Amino acid sequence: MSMLTRRMVIGAMCALPAAAAFAAPGGAQSAAALVNGIANRVLTVLKTGASDVERERTLAGILRENFDLQAIGRAVLGRHWNTATPEQRQRFMAAFEKAEVRAYSNRFKAYSGQTLTVGAVTHQGQRELVEAQIVQPNGTAIRLVWEVMNGKIVDVTIEGVSMAITRRSDFNAYIQRNGLDGLIAELERRGS
Repeated sequence: MSMLTRRMVIGAMCALPAAAAFAAPGGAQSAAALVNGIANRVLTVLKTGASDVERERTLAGILRENFDLQAIGRAVLGRHWNTATPEQRQRFMAAFEKAEVRAYSNRFKAYSGQTLTVGAVTHQGQRELVEAQIVQPNGTAIRLVWEVMNGKIVDVTIEGVSMAITRRSDFNAYIQRNGLDGLIAELERRGS
């Protein structure tokens, strides 16, 4: 799967109707319900024909409520988090969130009837891994694993590729060429 295809899938995955089967007990059900709930909320927005502004507002709420943005931000910035000033960290987090909301909102326009099926939940220490599949209208499936910790999503893996690791690699390469302030400025541009 190409990088472009992975990014399109990650952008569209939350917008999918969920046909979840909850056979897992206790906390496993809540992690699966979290993923299922996100898919249902985004699908509702898509079906109502929400404007770009409404779609972005809904996605911003979903990200803030259901994703551990602080943990994800630290993970994707990697070693640069430790050397960043408090102001750079604050600017990065604000720009990162806005850029992600804008990117996902734009990708949701490509929704064309895919479905999301939530499957088994496994435990890995404090993390719950929620397996899911995006089923394309032609019947092909794309495997996802949502990583949930303390009731929040901290990463999504698509066909075995971690989005946090991919983003960290992209950001690190950008910082090597343009510096951390350059990355922050680029994210601010993308989010505006």
